[in-house]
Amino acid sequence: MSMSVTWLKTTSAAALLTAVVAGCSSNSKIGTETASEPQQASVQTAADLQRGSDETAEIRIRTGMTEEAFTQRIRNPLKKLFPNVTFTRVGYDIKLQDLLASSPLDLIDQGITNLEEITEVDLPLNLDPLVQKHKIDLNRFDSYVVQDIRSYSVGNNELLMLPFVVQPFVLHYNKDLFDKFGVPYPKANSTWTDLIELAKRLSRTEQGIAYRGLDAGLNVNRMQKQLSLPFIDIQTGKSLVGSTPGWKTLYQTYADIYGVPGNFPEGAKHGDGRKAFLETKTLAMYPHIIMLTDPDFVQAVQSGLKFGISTYPVFPNKPGVGTGLFGGGLAISKTSKHQELALRILVAYTSDEVQKELGRQGFVTPLVSPDVRGKLFEGNPIASGIDLNAIYATRVADPYKRTKWDQKAFNFVNGSMQSFFTGQVDLNSTLRDVDEKIEKMVQEEKSK
Repeated sequence: MSMSVTWLKTTSAAALLTAVVAGCSSNSKIGTETASEPQQASVQTAADLQRGSDETAEIRIRTGMTEEAFTQRIRNPLKKLFPNVTFTRVGYDIKLQDLLASSPLDLIDQGITNLEEITEVDLPLNLDPLVQKHKIDLNRFDSYVVQDIRSYSVGNNELLMLPFVVQPFVLHYNKDLFDKFGVPYPKANSTWTDLIELAKRLSRTEQGIAYRGLDAGLNVNRMQKQLSLPFIDIQTGKSLVGSTPGWKTLYQTYADIYGVPGNFPEGAKHGDGRKAFLETKTLAMYPHIIMLTDPDFVQAVQSGLKFGISTYPVFPNKPGVGTGLFGGGLAISKTSKHQELALRILVAYTSDEVQKELGRQGFVTPLVSPDVRGKLFEGNPIASGIDLNAIYATRVADPYKRTKWDQKAFNFVNGSMQSFFTGQVDLNSTLRDVDEKIEKMVQEEKSK
């Protein structure tokens, strides 16, 4: 397929993808014979797909993994099943628009919360027809994970990828600080209110060191997803932040956390909890994606951090509901010339055996199988003695109604938080300002 270089430089990504797909239309269906590939018998079941393939081909996978991680997590687990496949890593350093203008992608390793990047250019293949055709059992996956992925197909509810890892949130706590101040460790199934009460006993300054009890998390999308809060009405383009009661609950919870005397000392910044927990070790409780394989966390443990893990804090009216879905999956590209093979790889990668291997490496499976889940952190000395039930004790929150403007709206909300909870701006003024900024942004986006 050849295209004018001048034309490529001036064509938008969306239009370019349409041209690429059209040019490859003869290869766009599963099982279609091409001039360069032998015709294959139709695969009927997921069990057949999981057996792999002797086919010789190059499969190009766009991923944020390093080359070393790509070999460990993708090439090695799949090489026995696909001995003649060359798995080529295509990094994020190459812009998506440039990729679409050159060699087609086959698979896309995409963070679930970043799906909008590839849906904007209509890149991922809808997997629902293939799931039905090949009798792929979606009940193997956590139903809340599948539901959340579908929510990114705004208005269509399509399955745009299969997940291969989830990033569950837990409460990490520093045992030394609890012991130092004679405070009992946080209990499982604690609410945000429960932890705020503990924070009141832990937040203080001693010998010139400011100790903090509780952090709200890296940014507001943790709590926003937990409460399933929409940003924008997709029909009207109006902001829902100021008019949705749950948003007031979120803002008030932030105010209650950082309103604890001493819990936001001079020099603190919204989102700096990771540094306070791992580096200065002055933060007692840090709700975050489980960090047992995080290099900085491992280093902190090796340098003396005594930690515990409990369940992610919940809201009283949403018992057992953690934050929204964070994780990753594989999508099949509409531009792929090897969609049949890509499907085989995708199904094999989410098989029990491969998921067990990834679990041993520290990647939490989206599968519900107790046997697969039981392999998590197997052989990891840092996980020894840790109650890993905290990982599965809360479920993924229900997805909120998404729009294509949510990321920009989130930036306005997140940017407003510190000035609010430090008392510089009152709640009504904050909500009004966020609403105005969001609605102005939506109008500007619509006019483009």
